Amino acid sequence: MDLLIVLIKTGLVMGLLYGLFAYGLSLILAVNKVFHVAQGATFVLSAYAFLTLGTTYELPLAVAFLGAMLAATAAATGMQYLVYRPLARRNADPTVVLVASLLLVAFTQYVIELVWGAGVVAVKAPEWFAWSTTVLGLRLEAYDLSVLVMSLLIFALMHWFLTRTRPGLEFRAVGDNPERARALAIDLDRVFLRSMILGSVLVVPAAVLLSLKAPIHPSMGFDLLLKAVIALTIGGMGRMSGALIGGVLVGLTEALPPFWLPTEWGEFVLFIVALAFVIFRPTGLVGNKRKPRKSRKSAVAVATPTTA
Repeated sequence: MDLLIVLIKTGLVMGLLYGLFAYGLSLILAVNKVFHVAQGATFVLSAYAFLTLGTTYELPLAVAFLGAMLAATAAATGMQYLVYRPLARRNADPTVVLVASLLLVAFTQYVIELVWGAGVVAVKAPEWFAWSTTVLGLRLEAYDLSVLVMSLLIFALMHWFLTRTRPGLEFRAVGDNPERARALAIDLDRVFLRSMILGSVLVVPAAVLLSLKAPIHPSMGFDLLLKAVIALTIGGMGRMSGALIGGVLVGLTEALPPFWLPTEWGEFVLFIVALAFVIFRPTGLVGNKRKPRKSRKSAVAVATPTTA
């Protein structure tokens, strides 16, 4: 039973990290209507920026964190101006945009290997990060509490931002109906850029916290991206609440199977659950059910009046 509790705690912590990753991905998808898989590139770039500032140059943790946010902002701005906006002006097919985003992930991975090397590296954690305590027989570490506090704080702030501020309401208006938003004198290019930056910055806390806990490597962005996509599939594509719910469920689904099955079965069970959602609940847990398309035959029957 103690092992089960530990696995539940591990699943919740990892699930919150997946939720943070998926939250930024969901925001960009909801506003820009772009499946921004290059979020994985932003994630790993932020982690390496944090490594350089905090470990190589031994700057304070807050400065290294701010530097990682600036790196994510620069990456998002470059992707928007150099890739997504030109493709949008050329009316590129969504598949082409997706391929371009995948190429950005591969390009960033090779750049990181050239600059930092292809090996696994570790970030120097501050002394207080080694703190731990035991509550009701369960060991809680500074990492666990940091993930919990950071996740809940970000989700609360984002809810306030999207419902109480003018820029947040502009995000929602553009996401719901871009043409109507344009008619209301909302600058779509400005909103697209801001949502791309904000969605990219939201991944920085997850990148920093994970790098403080485990070694980092150039391909780690794609690994986390896959879990974030599954989280959105389970929670609901483009839904903010779906990112949190889906992330927690992914973390638990991945962590709990080893209690009954061999360790390597964790991801296998996760993929089975994800496939079940794709087939039987493609809109996710909090997604709206779409009306089924009318068949061509029934449409013709409705359009053609009957004769007596």
